[in-house]
Amino acid sequence: MIKSYKTRFQKFSALLSDPEIAKYARQNGNHAFSRKRKMPLKDMLLCCLSKKGLTTTFELRNYFKEKGDLSMQLSVQGYLQQRKRLNPEIFPYLNRKYLMDFYRSDEPRLWKGYLLIAIDGSKAEVPNSKNNREAFGNSGNQHSGKGQVRALVSGMYDVLNHFYLDIEIEHICISENELAKRNLKQLKKFGIRKPVVAVFDRGYPSLEFIDFLETEGIHYLIRLSSNDYMAERKRMQSADEKVILKHSSARLQKIRKKHPERYEQMQKKGSTLVRISKSTLPSGNELALMTDLPDTITAEELADLYYQRWEIEKKYNTLKNKMKFESVTGKATVYVHQDFWAQVLVYNMVQDIRNSADEEAAAAGRENRNKYPMHTNENVAIGLFKETMLKNPLEPEEKKRIKKLGELQEEMERYVLPIRELPGKERRKTSQINIKTIKRVAFKMPILRLKGDYGHFKLLKYTEGAL
Repeated sequence: MIKSYKTRFQKFSALLSDPEIAKYARQNGNHAFSRKRKMPLKDMLLCCLSKKGLTTTFELRNYFKEKGDLSMQLSVQGYLQQRKRLNPEIFPYLNRKYLMDFYRSDEPRLWKGYLLIAIDGSKAEVPNSKNNREAFGNSGNQHSGKGQVRALVSGMYDVLNHFYLDIEIEHICISENELAKRNLKQLKKFGIRKPVVAVFDRGYPSLEFIDFLETEGIHYLIRLSSNDYMAERKRMQSADEKVILKHSSARLQKIRKKHPERYEQMQKKGSTLVRISKSTLPSGNELALMTDLPDTITAEELADLYYQRWEIEKKYNTLKNKMKFESVTGKATVYVHQDFWAQVLVYNMVQDIRNSADEEAAAAGRENRNKYPMHTNENVAIGLFKETMLKNPLEPEEKKRIKKLGELQEEMERYVLPIRELPGKERRKTSQINIKTIKRVAFKMPILRLKGDYGHFKLLKYTEGAL
């Protein structure tokens, strides 16, 4: 894997200058980017990719400063109008083109011969506008008519190679199972030849979804909630065995209502054979996993495999808090899709260099006999990459571009951290104090200072005195 990212960067730089890319950047039916403008398509794409979470005015200023053309006069309004003509699908296309060679090679790290992916949903805040409320829905409560506007993002993440293969951005009320299907259908576009195992948390184990996975030839590992398939689990004779899930009339009725296209097929099938493995967590709660993986993979290995899906949770944190994922250019819905996908592509490019830098850092750590394995600092790596993001594609000479990439990797390797294995803990549910209870108690207590909005209150101080 070491140094192969340089070839991918070279191809990416050439792709941005390819005239053919304009047809992927146009919205349906328009002829945008067909004539020369103050900001050509390549500049438009690089400006999107080099965002640092600043105001649009400063993003434009910094872009032209890096390009060495501060005299360029392009108004914010003119820039935003051009952005509205830019098809957001250009960024998933660029992401696939960037990663395609990697997944068609022998480079990807595998888990027992499987490409290990995790799929999970997360809510992301978007600008509060009428268009975004219609496109993504409100996240208000009984005390707020509008509330924050949040989109539902479903990500498909390669756990061992640290790349986002796909994200789907949809209305907050859309089923996560349906978005996961859309994630998985993107795998074919990468030309992946290795078998795939997808890991899911609770909320995904419907019979219809399992049938979809089997039809697509995707292996799975899904955690069950306490009330999932309880009748079958009670009849189990051991902690790890094959279980027949019957397609009962009650289960089929739900499928007929939500997925009529799959109803007849599942009715003829009659049942689904799965493997269920049960173990006990340190907290004393049960961990029940459902899979189609063979018995040669032990229950302990299944549990370890499930814990690896935590990587996608950490990477959502990286996108939101380190990549400024939720810092959207404007209030139009098209900017949400553009900026979310642009930051995912940038994350993959950062991680591509970081994968190589991590191998060098780990080797240096072993040579120095460090107590813990070493890896590069993610915060610093992202900062360094964004600082030099434009210098590489804008450099006309290939040798200089390669040299700059090497220098960037070497600088990343100077900032390393130990990898410490911390004891795993189950997530705690934080209790929320009801506003009516707060008001009732407040009038009886001398002084009650509150912090937060309705539905999320924090008790700060209680002292003697009258309210």
